[in-house]
Amino acid sequence: MEMKQAIQSNTVNEKIDAVKKAEILMLDDIGAEANSTWIRDEVLGVILQYRMQEDLPTFFSSNFTMQQLEEHLRMGNRGDDEPMKAKRLMERIRFLSREVPMTGKNRRFEQ
Repeated sequence: MEMKQAIQSNTVNEKIDAVKKAEILMLDDIGAEANSTWIRDEVLGVILQYRMQEDLPTFFSSNFTMQQLEEHLRMGNRGDDEPMKAKRLMERIRFLSREVPMTGKNRRFEQ
């Protein structure tokens, strides 16, 4: 949400810079957002490339497995299939993290 507001206020580069240089970064529910090639390539790609080069701790949560996330990231916002761009982003995610499947009962719906 902050990134969308940053576009309107012309502070996108400042936001990206702050996120990529954060001491610890947690990207929550990655893949849940609507596909946007700009977010994938110009925001996430830039952030993860920097964090990979600087060896900064980066954590991800997702309802997708790594394979499912790569499939999700392949599709651009115009319906274009872009497997290489998804692969490049996933290489960075795999470098920065390891997949830990969370199994068990979904507790979100418990009262």
